[in-house]
Amino acid sequence: MRDAIAMYLRTSLEDYGKAHRLLDQSFSITNQKKLIQNYLAEHEDLTGSEAIEYIDDGFSGTNTNRPRFQDMLRDIEAGCVGTVIVKDLSRLGRSYLEIGDFLERVFPMAGTRVIAINDGYDSADFIGTTGGIDVAFRNFIYDSYSKDLSTKVRSAMKVRIEKGKFISHPPYGYMKSPEDKHHLIPDPETAPIVQEIFRMVLDGRTTSQVAAHLNGQGVLTPLQYKQHKLKAACQNRELLWTHIMVVNILHNYKYTGAMVNHTRESRHLRDKNQRRTSPEEWIIVENAHEPLVSKEWFEKAAGMLRHPQKSRRRPSGRTDAVFYCGRCGRKLRRTSGTNTCFVCDTASYQEDAACRGLRWGKSDLEKVLIPVYRVQVDLLGKKAAELKEEKKTHCSSDCAQRMAQIERRLDGIDRKKMQLFESYHDGKLELTAYMEQKADLTRQAEQLRADRAGLEAEYHRWLEIQEQREADEARLSEYLLPNAQIPAERLLARMYEAIDRVSVFEKSIEVRWKFEDIFADVGAVKS
Repeated sequence: MRDAIAMYLRTSLEDYGKAHRLLDQSFSITNQKKLIQNYLAEHEDLTGSEAIEYIDDGFSGTNTNRPRFQDMLRDIEAGCVGTVIVKDLSRLGRSYLEIGDFLERVFPMAGTRVIAINDGYDSADFIGTTGGIDVAFRNFIYDSYSKDLSTKVRSAMKVRIEKGKFISHPPYGYMKSPEDKHHLIPDPETAPIVQEIFRMVLDGRTTSQVAAHLNGQGVLTPLQYKQHKLKAACQNRELLWTHIMVVNILHNYKYTGAMVNHTRESRHLRDKNQRRTSPEEWIIVENAHEPLVSKEWFEKAAGMLRHPQKSRRRPSGRTDAVFYCGRCGRKLRRTSGTNTCFVCDTASYQEDAACRGLRWGKSDLEKVLIPVYRVQVDLLGKKAAELKEEKKTHCSSDCAQRMAQIERRLDGIDRKKMQLFESYHDGKLELTAYMEQKADLTRQAEQLRADRAGLEAEYHRWLEIQEQREADEARLSEYLLPNAQIPAERLLARMYEAIDRVSVFEKSIEVRWKFEDIFADVGAVKS
């Protein structure tokens, strides 16, 4: 398969938009494919090879971290691809240094031919050289184009921001104006809900009471509403208003009619993680769109909110974050204090919640879980012992002996055939007898070869089973206890490492273990 041709097709997010708005179809995947297929049909040295498509639709060329591009590199390294063909070198990427490295080092070392149709480039014409300054200059231009485009986009966005234009996703309560996509107008469906939230808080309700009221009225959460508009399949998702959602709305200054931008920024070109900017860096333009609430309402509501002192962030990697409500599926909240408890917050936001009053102490949960865990570990120990016994089977040596016997018999048949021929050649055997005996030996040989093929298949199946047993044994060793006298703290840590999820009900719990996929009979245990 070394002669296979990789047809690499890529569009960036900008190109994708152009293609799908039909502004410039030369960027589309379809047209790139047609161009390459026509080129292949016109060149006889390429027509007999298999063509494999590698498509990255909507991926930037400023880096090579693209799924199908990486797949193509792996296939080249594995020796499956001998030629890479693209519309032009910018499809491979727009980073001058990275693409230069691929053309000058990676592809030549792999013996891979590279063709860029619109650039008139074929690495087969430059064997022993890199293609000269022309190719290098093209790559430099592509790289510079990408950087220049980024600068222009930033400049255009800054101008819009300073004019108070909208450049992101509309906040809940607003929608884009049909006449100007950079201008916000009230959403007739959700704007009254935002106003009602402010009104309820000003009337003295807590944010949790407001959330419970909205849930009782069946009001879609901001995420539900967005998905309801975009994807019909998301309409049945059960999400609840929470006090955090309400607080976020009460803190959003855009509801006063001001446009707030530059709350996040990219630090450099190709930065994947934006940083939060400080409030002093925000760009605020007053009276940018129609307000949903007055500034007086906004400030008064903000003053009525509690401002609890921020607690220190708990260290990551908590082992007990495995408890979920058995009724609604919500992760249980861990309370602080001398007696740590787990409670479900759904009842705070839903008046008729089935899990109202669900509350378990952590120590009570662990008293139930530890005996169950010890039973599971005992069962795992027995299973591990069974695996070791099963590994002692001698299928390997048995198959080897039987295949060796078959090889000896096949060698014997070959010798008999030679002796038959010599007897016939010397006139000691009639032609009819010679043909009959030779056919009989041929049938025996065919049967032996079929038996050998069956043994080889059996041996490969045995190898696969052994590999699976070894993998299961390795996973089991992660959960087995080193000894019965393990300290209590270490025992709890090992138990939480083995738990995938604990569903908590009012009077019972259900445990799902991480090793259930290894042993179907070691299933979820109810206590």
